[in-house]
Amino acid sequence: DGTTHFGFRDVELGEKQTLVNEVFHSVAKRYDLMNDLMSGGMHRLWKEAMITALNPPRSDAPFALLDVAGGTGDISFRAAKAAGHGFQATVCDINGEMLAVGRERAAAQHLDHQVSFVEGNAEALAFPDKSFDAYTIAFGIRNVPRIPTALGEAYRVLKPGSRFLCLEFS
Repeated sequence: DGTTHFGFRDVELGEKQTLVNEVFHSVAKRYDLMNDLMSGGMHRLWKEAMITALNPPRSDAPFALLDVAGGTGDISFRAAKAAGHGFQATVCDINGEMLAVGRERAAAQHLDHQVSFVEGNAEALAFPDKSFDAYTIAFGIRNVPRIPTALGEAYRVLKPGSRFLCLEFS
């Protein structure tokens, strides 16, 4: 199948997902702290800039966001708080532990009516064609073994004229 990058080393393509799963299984409850440490807290400013670029409508107009590799829901929560009542986010992540943390946080912030969580793979999204107004992926594209496949899936599920936003350290 070939090789791909994992951190600062090359690994077999088929091995990457297992390695990524192990990392996120171990950090799910401390993920935001990990981002604070890795970015010196700057990730919070970068995420706000992403939401500004997303510019979700502040009206009752329907707006569907797909937040891929969204794990604990941080991007979706920020977008929901910036948006109007027509906003709906779907957080899609391959890691169930990250999604469980996200569900707890959504309920605690009273956002569970606007943000839903789906376990899934960026390379094989279980959503209909042209079903989302925007697609976000924050600090997640580097963890996808087959990035071109994931980008093809993003294109497939986005409505014509919609937005793709990617935030990454690398």
